[in-house]
Amino acid sequence: MKKYEVMYIVRPDVEEAARKALVTFTTEIFTKMDSKVLEVKEIGMRNLAYEIKNFTKGFYVLLNVEATSEACDEFDRLVKINESIMRHIVVRIDEVKAPVIKPDTRPKREPRSE
Repeated sequence: MKKYEVMYIVRPDVEEAARKALVTFTTEIFTKMDSKVLEVKEIGMRNLAYEIKNFTKGFYVLLNVEATSEACDEFDRLVKINESIMRHIVVRIDEVKAPVIKPDTRPKREPRSE
């Protein structure tokens, strides 16, 4: 399983109880598909950079998950059906590797004489 960061924007006219149910629904998509939800962060109501479906605000939710590709595909399919979610994105988080520093093998240059 790989780590993913999932962000989606919920329409601002969705009531709080329905929004909580929607967050629960999206986390259950991953847990039912043998994946782990590591963190759920409700960022809150934010202004959008541009209008989406005549809305200028949206409620942002961020999930950090350890999931299979099938779970991500299922999330993508179900979110596209749901009209309460305006936009979503799933990004795989790569493991951070130490950078390889190569020694400088270029020949040394002579200083310019003026």
